[in-house]
Amino acid sequence: MKNLALKNISLAPEQCVLGFGTTIIVAPHADDESLGCGGVISLLKKYGQEVYILLLSDGTLSHPNSLEYPAEKLRDLRENELINAAAILGISTENLIFCRFKDRSIPNNESQDFLHAAQDISKVITAIKPQSIFVPWRRDPHPDHQAAYQIIDSIEKYEAKVYEYPIWLNEIGEEKDAPNLEEVTPFRLNIESVLEKKMQAIAAHKSQTTNLITDDPNGFMLSKEMINSFNRPYELFYISK
Repeated sequence: MKNLALKNISLAPEQCVLGFGTTIIVAPHADDESLGCGGVISLLKKYGQEVYILLLSDGTLSHPNSLEYPAEKLRDLRENELINAAAILGISTENLIFCRFKDRSIPNNESQDFLHAAQDISKVITAIKPQSIFVPWRRDPHPDHQAAYQIIDSIEKYEAKVYEYPIWLNEIGEEKDAPNLEEVTPFRLNIESVLEKKMQAIAAHKSQTTNLITDDPNGFMLSKEMINSFNRPYELFYISK
């Protein structure tokens, strides 16, 4: 499935991130921040902007059958991988927020605990008062990604501009999942100068990109093709109309 034709989407210069101001990157899982926003994060830091990463899930279902990495150890591993990736992109540990919702169970707008989760996230937004929020595309074909968008969509954002980023849309999305020009304005951000850092940050998530965990043959690992699809000199975002 293809997104909106990229040839019709202008390429914004990297300096435009100066207008993003204080920014929160909402990542359902540790690696989403690097895959979808590694470039913009690095550029924001390059131009002296404040950036926070809000990690929603504990990531413990990527290798649920591993004996070497039971749930708590796997959670710690993935959080440390985020710390390493963030450092590559220029973000200190103090700007990382770990919510530890259960993997694949981030509350969506049909969950009994949705209101409570939204209130918790709202407190974070209130404390930081971001000018920009990056969150997965509303119909990105993963339940945690859609839940992340629903939480952000439901709360007071204090005039922050919301940018949606796709992760799985091109990989496994259907036509109904794709954005259209009636609901969003797409744009591409030039990240060529920081692309190498982005790819290094993706590689820091070793549990998701390598055979680091060897005792769960059905465990998750990003394919080389999937990783290569993010090795491009731009990042794609959607802005609600």
